[in-house]
Amino acid sequence: MQELNFLPAHRLAALVRSREVSARELLEAHLTQVSRHNSRLNALVTLDEERALARARAADEATARGESWGPLHGVPVTIKDSFMTAGVRTTSSYKRLRNYIPAQDATVVARLKAAGAILLGKTNLPTLTLDLQTSGHLFGRANNPWDESRTPGGSTGGGAAAVASGMSPFEVGSDLAGSIRVPSHYCGIFGFKPTEHRVPISGHIPPMPGRPRGVRYEGAAGPLARCVKDLQLGFRLLAGPDDKDWDVPPVPLRDVAPRELRSYRFAWTDDFGGLPVTRETRTALEKLARTLEGLGCQVERRGPPGLDYDELWDVWGRVLGAEVGSEMQALARFAISVRFNAMRGDAALNRGVVRGMQASMPEYIEALAIHDRITGQVESFLSEWDAWLCPTTVGQAFTHRRSGEWLDVDGQKVPYMAGTCGFTSVFNLTGHPVVVLPLNGLVDSPLPLGIQVVGRRWLDEELLALSESLVEVTGEFRKPPGY
Repeated sequence: MQELNFLPAHRLAALVRSREVSARELLEAHLTQVSRHNSRLNALVTLDEERALARARAADEATARGESWGPLHGVPVTIKDSFMTAGVRTTSSYKRLRNYIPAQDATVVARLKAAGAILLGKTNLPTLTLDLQTSGHLFGRANNPWDESRTPGGSTGGGAAAVASGMSPFEVGSDLAGSIRVPSHYCGIFGFKPTEHRVPISGHIPPMPGRPRGVRYEGAAGPLARCVKDLQLGFRLLAGPDDKDWDVPPVPLRDVAPRELRSYRFAWTDDFGGLPVTRETRTALEKLARTLEGLGCQVERRGPPGLDYDELWDVWGRVLGAEVGSEMQALARFAISVRFNAMRGDAALNRGVVRGMQASMPEYIEALAIHDRITGQVESFLSEWDAWLCPTTVGQAFTHRRSGEWLDVDGQKVPYMAGTCGFTSVFNLTGHPVVVLPLNGLVDSPLPLGIQVVGRRWLDEELLALSESLVEVTGEFRKPPGY
């Protein structure tokens, strides 16, 4: 039964459909894994065990009648605790919401349930999703299953740890600055940030329940899993308008088959404006590039010409600060500004957030104009390539520390924000879709290391198909020792 804990979600659904395994057995296998490991990882913060067991029984009864609820019939899943779940506590790790029980599901939750999934529980996150580690006011610190002295990342850190450790086969997270991609990279799993506005963010906290949402700052919602096929399945289930998040257009979903790997064109770089990376990161990217070139792919070390990364990080911070700050009272804006000013090191990201918190409407509009120009630069560059391969962070998962403390990159001190989300926030600003793949086939290391695979806006299906081919080189999921 323990083998069930590390099969991909689409495979588990097939086992339930064929009656090789019951939904009840599947749920109990995951509950057992939670009981074994969650006390050390602190990945799940709310279990919905009673309702999950009742839904598993109903799923088995439906199977016996020859009925199917959908492509995830009988499969347990977890949800980041920033998404509302009807009848189940939703806190976003914020003390004022410690007893908040929504009446309705977030759109992404409702769509998973409609596909037959069973809600196992909610996963840990930093307070109001605002960190790249997971240590919130309500539930404390989550740990990385590869090394419990290290962070699983944030803000979907609990979800990534749950998927990597076999407590959940599938998680839905949100990504404001790298919050799906950084935890996927640190925990050795697969993650997908879709093109902005392809998946509704309705029912996400922040904003606070009952408050209007910011213009863009909630970022993107997307899946975390143990293979690309599950990312593809998750995207198909989650994407599309919901008549609540009016920024989501009715873009048709398309079936795109993977091509031969040698037919793809790859640009790659480990240089974003002089932001350093570890020797392991640089070596892994260089090895991947050489391997792809040896297989017949067109590969060049390239980036968008003339792109000013300091300007990009500054304007991302300005937009984020302005939109987050628009929902806060003056005292809260001041407190956030003090927090970012107190972080070690002078980073453009930090300066931008503080500047945005105090921005006037003309200054905000100016930042949006720069945002649009930079988005055009990156999109123009990507029109020449099938994908752009980049680091996810400056290195592998680091040891737990206070938010804002220095990160070490081979003896060089790097500011916290630049080191955690310098590579990922680029694509939150531009809205491009990104898949994170673990480099298990190329890296011999006790800690996981992943890469960002970036595609053109709105071509999510093409990017996922390419990623499916790329796994031939990067490697399949590898479970942490001891699990």
